[in-house]
Amino acid sequence: MHPILTLTLQADLRYVRIASITACNVAEIFADSNSNAADISDFCHAYELAVSEAFTNSVRHAKPSQTETQITVHVSSENSTLVVCIIDANPPFNPVTQAPDINSYPEGGYGLFLIHQLMDTVLYARENGTNILTMKKRATMTQTANTRTINPE
Repeated sequence: MHPILTLTLQADLRYVRIASITACNVAEIFADSNSNAADISDFCHAYELAVSEAFTNSVRHAKPSQTETQITVHVSSENSTLVVCIIDANPPFNPVTQAPDINSYPEGGYGLFLIHQLMDTVLYARENGTNILTMKKRATMTQTANTRTINPE
């Protein structure tokens, strides 16, 4: 695995945008340098939304008594796959999610569901009192006529 970026932020909703835009920018650089593709917006937006949802969940589940709670966003690559880990010291959680019942209009419960829909692989580990949510998405090339694009699998 090749490390690209590690960003540690305070567990505060004001920093969600920093984490998600940074992830989007890294995804754009990664996709561009690995494929020379012209259309990478879907790939980048998937990362931006997945990191935004994971970071938001992490902030919302932070222990209120810990004012200095931090969240780490670690980005790395393995071959043509970009890997993003969200690491926090929150209580453990169950990353397995069912589709929310949209007929009951729930206020929450979409975050993990969206992450599972956007990413190829979502893994959870609890190590030394920390949660590690690992999200992977592979960028693959397709070529049609004179157009080259990256299609997230």
